[in-house]
Amino acid sequence: MKHLIYIFAGLICCLITLPQVGASPLENKKQRFRITVLNTGGEPQQGIILKVAGYSSEYISDEQGLIDFEQSIDNNYVRTANFYFPTDKNRTIKSLRLDEAAQDTIIRIDRPEDLARFKQSGKTLLVNGVLKEGGKPIPQAEISIQGTGKRTFSNAQGEFSIEADYSHLIMIRAERMENKYLDIESFLQNPNQPLEIRMTKKGADRVYHVVEKMPEYPGGMKAFFNYIRRKAHTTELAEKTQKEGAVMIQFIVEKDGSITSPSIVRGLDARLDTTALDAIIVMPDWIPAQEHGVNVRCKYSVPVPFKKPKPAPPVAPKPTPEIKKDSIAIPSIPADSLAQDTVLQVIPMPSADSLTTDTLATDTTLVASADSIAIQKETAASLSTSEATEVKPKKRNFIVRFFRWLFGIKDKENTPAEPKEGKTPEVIPEEGIQKEE
Repeated sequence: MKHLIYIFAGLICCLITLPQVGASPLENKKQRFRITVLNTGGEPQQGIILKVAGYSSEYISDEQGLIDFEQSIDNNYVRTANFYFPTDKNRTIKSLRLDEAAQDTIIRIDRPEDLARFKQSGKTLLVNGVLKEGGKPIPQAEISIQGTGKRTFSNAQGEFSIEADYSHLIMIRAERMENKYLDIESFLQNPNQPLEIRMTKKGADRVYHVVEKMPEYPGGMKAFFNYIRRKAHTTELAEKTQKEGAVMIQFIVEKDGSITSPSIVRGLDARLDTTALDAIIVMPDWIPAQEHGVNVRCKYSVPVPFKKPKPAPPVAPKPTPEIKKDSIAIPSIPADSLAQDTVLQVIPMPSADSLTTDTLATDTTLVASADSIAIQKETAASLSTSEATEVKPKKRNFIVRFFRWLFGIKDKENTPAEPKEGKTPEVIPEEGIQKEE
């Protein structure tokens, strides 16, 4: 009896713990996202494309810069939204993690024309950052805007704020630390929170020149040169200065992938050298070098090429086909007709309305002149006369030939005599044959 009670109680517990029928799993739940795209000046960016990784759907920002869409969420896997310019759907300009914090958020994206406009206007923005080394804050570090005289210092927590613009670099100097250079765009990637800046101690470790695994730009050297062309505007500067070549720059890739101590090894032109160095100073962190599986500092050199755009080949007009006389098909004319100078006269055909069956049957379009007909008759007569004057030797039978041979009779050379008018030439019989009287 007790066993039955235990079994019955177990069945009741199982029924209580079973999930309700029809309950949707968590991964099928959809979440709504409202993402507003603005530039750093607060202006809406229309036409920005958003794609969710793993999905083919595209969402485009409207006139207010708003992208409103729904996306399935899963606690075990977080999707990433990638943003693209409408002119280049292959290069990601920004990424955003689709979690609960991104349900209603604002992101900043500047188009190239926006950056050029901001540089010309001298627009300034307040940027915030925090300095750390090995997870510890760095106080009393000097932060300055090069070329403007603006400067400030970090507090005890390593935090600072400063007015920056789009035309000048932000330099950070701290005691026993390598100098750090940044541009305003680095701070505006996530303007809602301060940018964490990692500093590196001077001379803390050995700098390698050759290691087992050399440092690498994220995405490889192809991505590096794309970054250089976009950041330094190498093609435009080469065309403007009318100079081509490569500026060789050397720097150190730290253990954390950051770039320090950049310098020009081989220059090309003062303006091109400065532009190339500025692009290297603010480029993204590299994948650090490794020696025996451990990240190490490594010195590395890269060329920054400046090359003018290739001129478009001129479109040559298509040559007019030349009609050669030799290529015109001439109908073959018999040799006899050419010798007789036959004249062909073309008679114009009547109009289609005046044509009848009789005229089609009887009219001739080619007429030979009377002179040509007379010439043909004379030619035929001369041919027949020449044939008649030729006297072929008489062929005798074998008996006559035998007796002529027996008696030593030889044939005389037969010279054709001119025939008399109205008489047929008389044939003289051979000896032994009687002549008719």
